[in-house]
Amino acid sequence: MDLLQESATFPSISMDVQVLLDMLRVKLYSVVNIARALNMKAQLRKLEFFLETGTWFFDDQVAEMLKLVFYDAERVIDEYEIWSLQNQLLPSLTSSKDEDSEGFIEQEDLSPYRARGLLHTRASVNYVDVVGRDFDRDNVVEMLLKSGNEATLFVLPIVGVGGIGKTTLAKLVYDNPKIVSHFQLRLWVRVSRVFKVDELLEQIVKSIREDICENLDMNELQNLVREALHEKNYLIVLDDVWNEDPVKWDELKKLLMVGACGSKILVTTRLEEVASVMGTVPAYCLKGLLSEDCLTLFLRNAFEQGQEVYYPNLVGIAPDIVQKCEGNPLVLEAVGSSLYKETEESLWNEVKNHWRWNSNQYDTAALRIIYEQLPSNLKVCLAYCSIFPKGTVIEIDKLIQLWVAEGLISQSSNESEDLEDIGIRYFQELLSRSFFQEVEEYRSIFTSICRMHDLVHDLALSAAGFEFCTVTSHIQNISDEVRHVAFSDYDLSGKELPPSLLNNHALRTISFSVDGIGPMSTLYVENCIARFMQLRVLDMSDSCFDELPSSIGELKYLRYLDISGNGSIKELPDSINKLLSLQTLRVSDCAQLEGLPKDIGNLISLRHLHITTKQACFPDKAIGCLSSLRSLFIYSCNNLVSLSEGLQHLTSLRALAIIGCPRLTFLPSAMKHLNALENLLIVDCEELALLGGKISKDLGWSGHWLSEAYPNWSQKDVQCLGSLQMLVLAGLPQLDTLPRWLEGASVTLQY
Repeated sequence: MDLLQESATFPSISMDVQVLLDMLRVKLYSVVNIARALNMKAQLRKLEFFLETGTWFFDDQVAEMLKLVFYDAERVIDEYEIWSLQNQLLPSLTSSKDEDSEGFIEQEDLSPYRARGLLHTRASVNYVDVVGRDFDRDNVVEMLLKSGNEATLFVLPIVGVGGIGKTTLAKLVYDNPKIVSHFQLRLWVRVSRVFKVDELLEQIVKSIREDICENLDMNELQNLVREALHEKNYLIVLDDVWNEDPVKWDELKKLLMVGACGSKILVTTRLEEVASVMGTVPAYCLKGLLSEDCLTLFLRNAFEQGQEVYYPNLVGIAPDIVQKCEGNPLVLEAVGSSLYKETEESLWNEVKNHWRWNSNQYDTAALRIIYEQLPSNLKVCLAYCSIFPKGTVIEIDKLIQLWVAEGLISQSSNESEDLEDIGIRYFQELLSRSFFQEVEEYRSIFTSICRMHDLVHDLALSAAGFEFCTVTSHIQNISDEVRHVAFSDYDLSGKELPPSLLNNHALRTISFSVDGIGPMSTLYVENCIARFMQLRVLDMSDSCFDELPSSIGELKYLRYLDISGNGSIKELPDSINKLLSLQTLRVSDCAQLEGLPKDIGNLISLRHLHITTKQACFPDKAIGCLSSLRSLFIYSCNNLVSLSEGLQHLTSLRALAIIGCPRLTFLPSAMKHLNALENLLIVDCEELALLGGKISKDLGWSGHWLSEAYPNWSQKDVQCLGSLQMLVLAGLPQLDTLPRWLEGASVTLQY
């Protein structure tokens, strides 16, 4: 079967009848509860019967009808939620229960969670988990340590198919003790699909110098690179290169030829053409794993350690499955993980005998087999990831917030479980099946990141179908069926939108963050708002327009708004307070932003707030009124002196990060009332003395003043913050004692 025929048998989520039915069922549960809340008895009986019978006799020809019904149900839910918010009722549509009503239907969980240790891991290789690459590692290390032609720059390409382990091998070499001791300087550079010399130089500079500011021009970058590499014996890894243009490579190579003799460059690529252009020696061709190593890797992912001995029948099937994976570590890990804790022999045989293995592209076939086993809600969440460009770093918190904003996360029967917790479970389930990789926890910026392998991204694109579209300058026609768009390589300096997009009034998502360049014109943003009133997500990060239009308040369905990284905007319009459905607001790294609107407390649905402002303090009636807030991140507020006592009203707050606030002098006593707080991070606040010791000399305060300011502190204070699991304090030179209320976290702290 050729690739075209196979694609025809792989329906996208918008044409997959089972996915549509499952997601429609979720929406109809909410509609049932709306009908119950509004006492619509006749409609209620009809809907409940429809759901209770579970009789879904549909075929592929009704997919279009199901989509229309789904969107109709979504509109009903959205309108009811907005009406509820306006009336301050805020009932839970998916979990509230009227005890006097009969026939209430509990919503099912579409993704049973397979318990497995899925704690975040470092991006660097876990050497214990790497199987079968010792020989390759030793060979590449030896090649790099040999003296090459010292008159030219030594470039060694590693070539292999996707998922074969080129990056893993490069990391093994990069961290090898012989390499570490041999080279004065080692640098790792991740190369994007588009080979941009200035971006690669910026990566090199930032790897060496932490004090480098943003927005350096090409001349400055070149000078800094020459200075950093001059007469140094260095190793640079250029990971995942696709560029076949020798002119672009020569431009970069000339800038790198300032190091000492013996400097080396290691390149990883899928393409032999790239190796031919860049390599100065024959490429190292990475092959698949040996059969014995393949079986070891597969079983390690399919079973808990040592458990395979209890399932000899399954272990007997494993070699046949392993053979179909053709030695590809990514495929072996993915297929093995998909069978984790699956002890039914029939399922293992189903995977072994699946017709997709007949495809010439075994790696694509394997991932599609795994995808088909996913419950519908995980299929939809995976497809949504196609909105991120290939190879990009994905912020996990942001991904989950987007899932929630798009309505892809459904409330479970456990009413106390936050949607974000369910989103984490979804993410971990996809991670356990190798759909995500390189998960790394960056505690310094209080978030975690991951990547998606190119092969998985291709799968997500196929699953997304025509409802997702990346708009470039080359795309002329955009389907009316598109619901989610990301702009890439598109001129955002003007005011015009793509003509074929103008009449798509059903658009749900607009993301300008693909290339790290957002809109430059306020008029452009105004046109977006005027045209697309159904938006749920508007990501304009890294933009430079100087005014957010007041019409933003008309986007009544908007749940996610990101204008972080805008260095021009000075204020937010008061109309932003009309966004009653808004769940996430990101205005961090907006250095010119004077402050938050005074009535921001009206955003009663807001769950996540990231801010950078020039304010010296936050008014009590601002942040303190955001009772739904789950996370509050305060970045680079250079004028901030104190936080509001209104913090005590944030009883749902689970994460608080205060980073780079040099004038912040003390924390309010209200901190002790944050009983739901799980993560507290305070970094680079030079004047902060917390609740004792030295306070800002400029203000002339002392420890005695603090004791008078907080006369009610007593033994009960040590019982506060009983949910705190992570505490990070760094860059606080004035700190000499901790407040007593932190003692209450001594039992729960994990980090």
